[in-house]
Amino acid sequence: MSIDDFEAYKDQCLEEISSLQKAFIELYDLNSYENWFYDHDVGAFHFYSDDDRNLYFKYIDVGSFSSRRNTWMWSWFNKTTPRHVTKGLEKVRAFGNAHGFLPLTEGFHEQSDEYMGWALTAIAATLVSGIGVYRIPHEHQYIYFIFTNELTQEEHEALVEQKNQPRHVECDSHGTRTRVAFVCQHLGKDTKVGFYESFESDPDIEPEDDYQAWCDACELERQKEGGWNEKSEAFAQICIVCDECFFEIKRSNSR
Repeated sequence: MSIDDFEAYKDQCLEEISSLQKAFIELYDLNSYENWFYDHDVGAFHFYSDDDRNLYFKYIDVGSFSSRRNTWMWSWFNKTTPRHVTKGLEKVRAFGNAHGFLPLTEGFHEQSDEYMGWALTAIAATLVSGIGVYRIPHEHQYIYFIFTNELTQEEHEALVEQKNQPRHVECDSHGTRTRVAFVCQHLGKDTKVGFYESFESDPDIEPEDDYQAWCDACELERQKEGGWNEKSEAFAQICIVCDECFFEIKRSNSR
């Protein structure tokens, strides 16, 4: 389909979400809550007020707009975003592929703006039948959410309890491991592409934070961008491995 078809569909979704959002805010009296908090581990958004009222929603993390670089990144393209909070967006990508709507299928967009962030969120909310949308500021960017359903206090507490269970990763080489690690897409056990890590790791010392490592090329990109941001993270394409694999990768790639 043509760009005109996409623009027409985008405008239709924006109009629909505008009406939906008005009803959503009124139904939950959303503007009366002074505070908010979201937890990717739980996948729940928490509104709370100074008079001890609480409101919980399950959400989909749609993506982020960088006000510094005027770029948009879909959350499914951001490897640092947990996959369980992007669930549902595969339907958006499938719709984009079926209709030839590239903005729905390309993970990273340059020369974007806040309006496009709202537009893509509106389209996604329409396709996944969201009950409302929300945007929050985070440093130099805005993060867009779709709320899928309200949670009771008990349901939220159950999710938090589940979150507090020990994490694990199923590794083909080492079985079930309780310590996870994060490496860029270029690092492997048989590669020799350099090795940078967020702190000096030692297999005999239990760290406070997760192991994180990246290669020479990612370090050059990180320095060029002035740190980790949407572009450098997109280049790195972070993957999850177990701790045993992490140190095998380290031994292979360290100089």
